[in-house]
Amino acid sequence: MPSNRQFNRFAQSYRRYSLIQKRVAGFLARQVARSGYAQDRIVDLGCGSGGYFMAHERTFASYLAIDVSAEMVRIHPEGQGVEKMVGDFNDPELFRSLKERDFDLIVSSSALQWAKDLDATLGLVATLKKPVALSIFTSGTFAALHRSIGVTSPIRSKEETLDLIEKHFDARVDILQYRLYFSDRISMLRYIKRSGVSGGERKVGYRRLKEALENYPLAYLQFEVVTAVGK
Repeated sequence: MPSNRQFNRFAQSYRRYSLIQKRVAGFLARQVARSGYAQDRIVDLGCGSGGYFMAHERTFASYLAIDVSAEMVRIHPEGQGVEKMVGDFNDPELFRSLKERDFDLIVSSSALQWAKDLDATLGLVATLKKPVALSIFTSGTFAALHRSIGVTSPIRSKEETLDLIEKHFDARVDILQYRLYFSDRISMLRYIKRSGVSGGERKVGYRRLKEALENYPLAYLQFEVVTAVGK
């Protein structure tokens, strides 16, 4: 799991490079709108720089934006009803405090892939007994790149992610797959470093990753995301 320091370091560039996360947030917001669930009062776990919040053209009665990175929390948009909090979704104490709050929906868009124990974290989310809207990147992200370098993804497979969601929620599930094309390898390397979806390159180091990209046969990176909206 990336450290808080790494998230803080790239917080300023995250919004510019989080292209796929923006698409995912938009998809998740549309699924919530179709679900009919109330969404006037939202808790956003792993809010980042505000991808889910900005996917809406509306105001909220209350919007609690939570992230482990103080810098991400700082740059999250302000707005009517917005409250910002530094908090860790790996910490049971956070969920004890959330039980004292009144809200309609708990959201986590493109963050829970970094949970230390996804089973435990989803179990804690389920204890809140509220509808959820989740998007979680899987090991299908950067799959071809990982194979070319000879490393395994640090995040969970689609199958494991689906099993854990089914264990804790009765939800509509969708599998999203994207390709992001690049004009050159330097742009690809810069994206991997700054986008917040990097998986595995910290195992290899910058120099080895750069060398691997010189022989990488594709002009794109792959992404795979599981979304779930339900109770």
